[in-house]
Amino acid sequence: MFTAAFLALSLVLIPPTEIRPDQVEHIALPCAQAGASADDNDSAQSLNQQLATKMRGYMNPYNTSCARAVVETVQRSGFNERAAAIAIATVIVESSIANLDGGLGDSVGLFQQRASWGSFEQRTDPAWATARFLAVMRQFFPNGAWNDVAIGDVAAAIQRPAAKYRHRYGVEADDAVKIVGELWARNGEWPLPTRVDRGH
Repeated sequence: MFTAAFLALSLVLIPPTEIRPDQVEHIALPCAQAGASADDNDSAQSLNQQLATKMRGYMNPYNTSCARAVVETVQRSGFNERAAAIAIATVIVESSIANLDGGLGDSVGLFQQRASWGSFEQRTDPAWATARFLAVMRQFFPNGAWNDVAIGDVAAAIQRPAAKYRHRYGVEADDAVKIVGELWARNGEWPLPTRVDRGH
């Protein structure tokens, strides 16, 4: 049974507008055409031991396949692992790394992008949604400026939540770096440095 103090703390840490891993109310669409892989299962088990915040204990083959889709799109687009961590911190906060068919208002997909960002089909395509996120990031932070700004601050600038919720992305920055480290290393190339500005 939860104590009143625990419930009060939960409300502080996870605002009502944030989708929790155990309270996904919308259909989670596939992130990989072939479904989750054995590697996704192995990575999920590993990450559940590493993570410290919202997704600890909630990583499974499905949301790991979604995280992998984001990381692979960042790599194919020529961005670095820090850009991937910014994207992953965002999808942790927005959808608990699930490709949702709904959300607050007209928001859908991993990034919970609004209708003004693209069609339903585009916003629920992990590769398209990630590429769109990166395009906006590059527009807001030209010439690689996102490398010099805290991870959480970059994500908040792109997503533009209410001021009282901006901190959420920084809270997830450490775990985002760990997820990228797990998936980026498995894809080859560019291992994460041992020290990264987490964005708190």
